[in-house]
Amino acid sequence: MLLKALADHAPHVDGLPPAGYRTRTVRWAILIDAHGAPLSRGADGRPALDDLAGPDHRNGIALEAPYVYRSGAKPPPLLLVDTLQYVLAVPKEPGDKAEREAARRNSAYIDLLREWAAATPADPTATAVLAFFTSDHHRRIAVPAHAKPTDNVALRVHGHEGWPHLGEAAQRCWSRTVAARKSGRTGTGLCLSCGTVGTLLDTLPQSVKSGAIPAGNGRARDAQLVSVNTTAQGRGGRIQLADIPVCDHCGTQSTAVLNALLADPEHRHRTDDAVTVWWLKEPASFSPLRLLEQPRPDQVAALYRELDRARARPADAETNRFYALTLSANQSRVVVREWLDIPLERSIAHITAWFEDHRMQDVRTGELRYAPRWLMEYSLGRGTTDGDTWRYLGGSQPVYAGPDLLHCALRGPTHRPPERLLQRLLQRIRADGHIDHTRAALLRLLLIRRNPAERTRLMPRLNVDDARPALVCGRIFAVLEEIQYYALRDPTTKKGPNTTITDRYFKQAAVAPLSQLVRLRMNANGHLKRLRRDNGGAATALSDRLHELFDLLPDGPPAVLDLHGQGLFVVGYHQQRAHSREAQRGNRPDSTEENE
Repeated sequence: MLLKALADHAPHVDGLPPAGYRTRTVRWAILIDAHGAPLSRGADGRPALDDLAGPDHRNGIALEAPYVYRSGAKPPPLLLVDTLQYVLAVPKEPGDKAEREAARRNSAYIDLLREWAAATPADPTATAVLAFFTSDHHRRIAVPAHAKPTDNVALRVHGHEGWPHLGEAAQRCWSRTVAARKSGRTGTGLCLSCGTVGTLLDTLPQSVKSGAIPAGNGRARDAQLVSVNTTAQGRGGRIQLADIPVCDHCGTQSTAVLNALLADPEHRHRTDDAVTVWWLKEPASFSPLRLLEQPRPDQVAALYRELDRARARPADAETNRFYALTLSANQSRVVVREWLDIPLERSIAHITAWFEDHRMQDVRTGELRYAPRWLMEYSLGRGTTDGDTWRYLGGSQPVYAGPDLLHCALRGPTHRPPERLLQRLLQRIRADGHIDHTRAALLRLLLIRRNPAERTRLMPRLNVDDARPALVCGRIFAVLEEIQYYALRDPTTKKGPNTTITDRYFKQAAVAPLSQLVRLRMNANGHLKRLRRDNGGAATALSDRLHELFDLLPDGPPAVLDLHGQGLFVVGYHQQRAHSREAQRGNRPDSTEENE
């Protein structure tokens, strides 16, 4: 179960705040002495707040502090660290009503301090803090004009290291307070998450931090992982966790761990309107998201070795599991879009299948390369040329591109990506007239996942035995482009014509090859005639290659190609170009380079 998987991961999270705490931004501090008298003074000599903002943290400093999700007409106070409304009775706005509410909040805040002090009578910091408030020193603190009532403020006692709210006594007091607030009606019972008997919660104590989950409208808010706060939402009209029994441990730790994962770039992937986090039941060096984004060959090879070791173990020896959770937000509620819970071995197999299905030969180097997932995402958007360099314009890709590709990688080879990915990719290739390694790799992946039979036919390198008309047509177009290049290139600079047949006809040929290839073949006769004067060997090799490919189409090129056929056309074009370049580098018999 989701909550249990999160809670069980708590011991493996470095720097997890104490139970009932979370990292908060604190703008102001009050320094007092051992008797509770304020020590900080302003320019006028009055007791003042210490401003914790600075050049590197202009809104204050980050501190682990007591926190509990609070709502309602009379939200209760937090222990020690709270807003200026609670600590100094600063009203939210002018008016008697706001002043009365600020006074109520301050009174409740001081009552909570009394509980803390009563539970630890020997603690000098608790005695000093309580004396500061019972002596009404807080009413004489000068509040700067630019301070906001919602700013957080903490207290420190001179001569004592650390913050009082981080002391063990304060943590114990706050833990009891949270338990009393969040489990007052439900009592004890069997936890649906961990299956043990314990104190059950009425509501989850913590929420997911504002901004941790991307908000499509740009207005991020704290969000509850489980929220049933109206009778229409609950079974039989019951609200909150009445029908979802969750113990204090699972409820507290699950949200704390989720916040930690959402804050860790190594364990999250964000898009415009969602975020995916992952973790393992038992820690390991395997980092799937990082490997997908930065597929270094040595690390991919290590992943294959890890898969071999996992498969060599007995079937009942697999205990580690891989979890992935995709979330979005709806107002103040968390929306679970995807939940993946599979054995680690299977997750490794899914990632290796991702690499195996998109590995593709690079035209420039001839090497078999992998493509970063993020660059595949960008390749579904527009691109532009800077000089001789092509680059994709980040932000022009569709919003669904990132999540769709990530799910494709994590769900494994049987997961069929949405058809919109293939449609969008072919649309951009035709619109830009640009096919590079990234787009070719993504295209091979999508064609294989669309039809698993392609896995044995659509190889990373050109499969010369694959005589399917659509793929052969793409190869023919690449040869026609090569003929034009060698016939019209400058013998000194080796640069080809400014406008190629790819620029003018590729878009149409990928959809309706018959009407384009027959005409382009006739035009190629003039290019071959010119090439024979300058380089007879290259002309013969290219002419023979063109005839061989057309011979594979006894009925001629297809009149039109469907979506899958268009993809095969583009792959055939790319792989024929890579095949020809490799022949040139290796001086193979079909090379078109001039003999020196």
